[in-house]
Amino acid sequence: MPRLGASPSARPVVSRPAARPTRARVKKIAAPQDRLSLRRLFWRRLKRNLRPILWLLCALAVLATGGALIRSLPTGASVSTARPHGSGLAQLAADAGLRLSSVQIHGATGIDAAALQAAIGVQPGQPMLGFSISQMQRRVAALGAVRSVTVQREFPGTLVVNITQRAAYAIWQTGTPAHPQFVLIDKSGRVIADQNAVAAKRREPWLLLLTGADAPQHAQHLMDALRAQPTVLAQVAGAERVDGLRWNLLLKDQSLVKLPVDDQAAAIAQLASLQAGLQLLTRPVEVIDLRQPGRLVVRTYPAQASHT
Repeated sequence: MPRLGASPSARPVVSRPAARPTRARVKKIAAPQDRLSLRRLFWRRLKRNLRPILWLLCALAVLATGGALIRSLPTGASVSTARPHGSGLAQLAADAGLRLSSVQIHGATGIDAAALQAAIGVQPGQPMLGFSISQMQRRVAALGAVRSVTVQREFPGTLVVNITQRAAYAIWQTGTPAHPQFVLIDKSGRVIADQNAVAAKRREPWLLLLTGADAPQHAQHLMDALRAQPTVLAQVAGAERVDGLRWNLLLKDQSLVKLPVDDQAAAIAQLASLQAGLQLLTRPVEVIDLRQPGRLVVRTYPAQASHT
């Protein structure tokens, strides 16, 4: 029953027990790990040291496989001695689709096609690994017009032959007057074998005709002097080596220019000056003689010849 004089809204006060003081949490300290045992430490170091050894073994395996591949290639004297479809690894590769489908030849302008094909010695359909690249290069390089050659396989089925030819420098007339023969020579004076000089002259009209037993050995000095004077070179059709000492120039209008034994470059420069001032090289003269230093002798055609 409520007490008299108490406020109706007053509530009885309930006493609560005092809160306990909070204690700071103590972190557990992890127990120190035990040290690795000797056995685990040994295996860990062994794995670390075995890694480079495994890489070395892999490399040796690759080299051994490559050596077996190379030894499986044909090693006969020529490709024609190998069986048409190869054997061993070459046959396996061919069965997998590695067969020659095309041969690309670059830089073989003017080289006899039949001789080049015989030197290459392979046909479409053969196994890509059924022939020797080094032997093929040696056969192609033996052709007279070839200065250098590289041969490459491009898988799956292409053979690429890149040829650098020996540039023709002049045409050398050999043989006898009754039976002349014409061959090409390079800058060093060596004969370029298996080449058609007539066809080369059609392709390169600037090639000069040289005669004389030692003409190839002395051609470069003459050509250097002529190329230094383009107005003279434009009028020259050929040159004759006389007695192994000097040159005679044959002009396109059949005039003859006799050069001296020494300092032929100075004589040709004198011709260029005479052509610039007098148009001497295009006049109807028979002989222009420059053999004597400081002296010019010009002989015209006989009077009766000029009227014919």
